[in-house]
Order: sequence, then C-alpha cells, then structure tokens
Amino acid sequence: MKIFNRVIVVINTLLFLVVGFFCLSISINQRANLWTLDMVQIFAGALNTSVAARVIIFIFGVFLIAVALLTIIGNIENRRAERSVILQSPHGDIQVSLSAIEDFSRVVKSKIKSVKDIKGRVRSTRKGLDVTARVVLFSDRSVADITQEIQQEIIEYIKYTLGIDEEIKPRVIVNKMVYKHAEGKENE
Repeated sequence: MKIFNRVIVVINTLLFLVVGFFCLSISINQRANLWTLDMVQIFAGALNTSVAARVIIFIFGVFLIAVALLTIIGNIENRRAERSVILQSPHGDIQVSLSAIEDFSRVVKSKIKSVKDIKGRVRSTRKGLDVTARVVLFSDRSVADITQEIQQEIIEYIKYTLGIDEEIKPRVIVNKMVYKHAEGKENE
C-alpha cells in the first residue's frame, strides 16, 4: 500500500506543478496568455468535431477524479493504521490506541527519579513499534546509565501492557540536562 500511496503522491505533485507553471506563465507573459487562448480555441474546436478527443478528455477526467478519491482514501487508511495497533486474541481482535501506549512517559517519570520530563511518541510500522522518548534529565547520574534504565522501563511497560514478545528498541533523545542543587532547586 505504501508504494501505491507514493505513486498517487507523485501523480498529484506532477499535476499541481503543471497547473502551477501554467497559471504562472499565463499571468506573467502576454505571449503565453495569447498562445494559451489559441490552444484552448483549437482544443474546443477539436472537441466539437472529434469523438476521440471527447473520449480522451472523458478518460482524463475519470483519472483525475480517481486520483483525488484514492488520495483521500489513502490518507484516511494511513491515519487509522498509524494511530492504533491491533492485537490478536482467541476471542477476536483488540485495537489499542497508540496514545494509550504513549502513557509510558508517566510510568517512567515516576519510576526513575533522574528524569525531570519525558514525552513519548509511538508509531506503528510494518516492522513493529517505533518508540521515541524525548527527555529532560537531572545531571545527578551518568546519561548512559539513565537512558539505559529509561529504555528498559519502556520495553517492560510496553511488553507488559500489550502482552507481546516482539523486540522493541526505544530511541531516547536527551533534549536538556538540568543541574540540581543539594537543596532541591533546579538550574538549567
């Protein structure tokens, strides 16, 4: 389906480029404007006398409508597939919202005291779940130790919550380090 969506995007892009350049040329250059007017008159004359020209225009119109509808359908399918994951159970399918899985950020923040702030993002791909956590850390421990602990907590939370055994490799992005004084005050 991704290849199909890419083909539709390429077709849409080419159509918009052609129409855009056409509009620019007739608005900037008077000769292009006159040439376009002549071509439209020739084309209209051909439509009045030729059945083949009408068939070609009909097919082109159907093609444009199909591209527009397939673009809408493709976008709806992508959004639906991206924002949920479907789990198989003996009693039927279970659809879990990715925003529910992204709740790992609250759990990780409460378990790991060196995390000041964390924002999670989960995407469902054909290869599995793509998990990203953007964090702000206190500088009281090694970044490597904290990020490994964060990754382990994310993996445990998602595997426990979804009940899956597939491999999850969360990516942790450290946005900022915050220095924490002994009295508990924070400096950025």
